[in-house]
Amino acid sequence: MKKYYICFFILAVLLTASALTGAYICWYQPKQANPVPSEILETEFVPEDNAVINQEQVEKREEEGTYCLAAEDGFLLVFVDERSNVCLDTHMPLSEFPVEEQEKLMEGIWFPTMMEVLNYLESYTS
Repeated sequence: MKKYYICFFILAVLLTASALTGAYICWYQPKQANPVPSEILETEFVPEDNAVINQEQVEKREEEGTYCLAAEDGFLLVFVDERSNVCLDTHMPLSEFPVEEQEKLMEGIWFPTMMEVLNYLESYTS
């Protein structure tokens, strides 16, 4: 009989704890923090422009020549000068562009700097 009292006591404690936890979850509402004028509470660190993994090589190539944005195997690649060296694999499918642009990209579009290539891509992806 003593075992039943212990089991009943443990069950009562667990039920009470569950009820209190449920009540706390239902009625608890966190307070909204009011902004403080001219005080920065959180800051973000924004690294340098890392649009290209091989940034140093790209900067060197910008001094040397021009860039060709072209489609190969359904994806866009950035070539340097004579379309022999791949400078950047964008992993962007050609199908995301309008038909008129797809035709231009199949032939290749030339840009003087890598930044203009990235601006062109951004204008069609955003």
